[in-house]
Amino acid sequence: MQVLDEASDDGYFVVVPTLAIAEAQAVIGAASDHWYHVLSVPALRILDLSAPVAIEVGRIAGPRLRNHPVQAPLIGPLMTAQVLYEAKMLSAAIGTTVPEAYGGHEVAVHSLN
Repeated sequence: MQVLDEASDDGYFVVVPTLAIAEAQAVIGAASDHWYHVLSVPALRILDLSAPVAIEVGRIAGPRLRNHPVQAPLIGPLMTAQVLYEAKMLSAAIGTTVPEAYGGHEVAVHSLN
C-alpha cells in the first residue's frame, strides 16, 4: 500500500498483470473486500490477460515448462482454476486429457483420452 500511496502522491502508476493478482491471491488468500480496496487505488493499472497476450505469455513460458517443469503439462493450478471457475459459471462440463487435475470439484469432467 505504501508503494501505491507514493505513486498516487507523485503522479505515477503501478502496473499489475492479472496473473500476478491470481498468483498473489493463491498465496495469501485475502478476503475479496481487501482486494477491492487495493484494486480501487487510482494509481493502480491492471493489465488484463487478453487472448493475444495469453499466446505470447505461453510462448515465453513454453521453454520453462518443457525443460524445468514444476508440474505435468496442462495441469497448472491457475489454468485449471480458471477452467473450473468458467465451467461452474456456465454450468458446463470440462473436456480434458488430464481429468485428475479437476478432481474434488462439483463439475462434470469428460476424459478426452
